[in-house]
Amino acid sequence: MLLHGFGTSVRSRALWLALSVALGGCAASVRADRDGGDGGALEDGATGDVGRDVRYRDVPDPQPDTFRDPPCPDGSTQGIRQYNCDPFANSGCGPGEACYPYIEYPMGRCAAEIYHADCIQAGTVPVGMPCGNGAACVGGASCFATGAGTRCLQLCRIDGTPPQCPRGAVCEPTDLPDFGACD
Repeated sequence: MLLHGFGTSVRSRALWLALSVALGGCAASVRADRDGGDGGALEDGATGDVGRDVRYRDVPDPQPDTFRDPPCPDGSTQGIRQYNCDPFANSGCGPGEACYPYIEYPMGRCAAEIYHADCIQAGTVPVGMPCGNGAACVGGASCFATGAGTRCLQLCRIDGTPPQCPRGAVCEPTDLPDFGACD
């Protein structure tokens, strides 16, 4: 509530404070003019008219528009590994098939990703060439989104054990925890 027209005498300040409290104001949210002039100095150093002497002390939320998901009940969403073949050795598959890793993304908020390696019909797109839209990579490679578009990249192990990347390429991490891609 703003009261205009009061002078800056001690009596008018006391009356203003008493009226403010009596009419539903909060005594802690009102500060009388300290400098005795028409414009009061506010706590943050700014000056204003008598109507601006009312000061609310709400602490702003440092991130007001940030939504935070509540934690999952078990505290974890670790992925589940279901490997039915070995993509590095391209073994465990029948004729005309190759072993490819892929991710099954969760449908629920606290559900875990499932990491697969399964035998699928072998692709024909060589390493380094564009892939996707039905064009599958040769065995030992997978289709990855890169800065140069989606390309077939050779699979590698992040820990440096074989298979490693060819000279001049680096084994980069992927969304698959046990597989890297040579780029």
